[in-house]
Amino acid sequence: MSHDKVDKGSLRIRISGLSNGIHEYDFSAHPSAIGLDGNFTAPVAIHIHLDKAAHQIFFKADISTSGQFECDRCLEGFQQQLKTGYSMLYLYDEEAAAKYQEEEVQIITPDTVYIDPAEDIRQMVLLSVPLKLLCREECKGLCPHCGKNLNLATCTCETHNVDPRWDTLQGLIDH
Repeated sequence: MSHDKVDKGSLRIRISGLSNGIHEYDFSAHPSAIGLDGNFTAPVAIHIHLDKAAHQIFFKADISTSGQFECDRCLEGFQQQLKTGYSMLYLYDEEAAAKYQEEEVQIITPDTVYIDPAEDIRQMVLLSVPLKLLCREECKGLCPHCGKNLNLATCTCETHNVDPRWDTLQGLIDH
């Protein structure tokens, strides 16, 4: 197993002339270098495990970074750690690729010099952002009446404003 150094300005991995076997790569990329927007504040750390054989290359990436987001409940900004990863099988033979899911395999030619995972890494980071962004699981959010952040203070708003159309159902619960 070799632990190869890489060009800091690029995420490309030179596969032309690479010996068969296991190779490890560590990258650190500025978020904007891979097309991530201003929400991403920390360098994107990428560890790549590449296993090259005569007719294929198995590629596995572990990715971590963090971003600055706004909580969906209280609207406060917070830092979120993100960890993700993916695997890809690079094959030199189109017929062999038919055995795999389309998103799990890429066809390359014997003259392919580099593998550039930058776009796949960008997409995986974006997919790792939770749909519901919460500063913490127990976030109380904002008062729906006065807008006060209930994590910081309590408000004196009336909380029993129930739609009168539900009164009949409330009567069933009380019995």
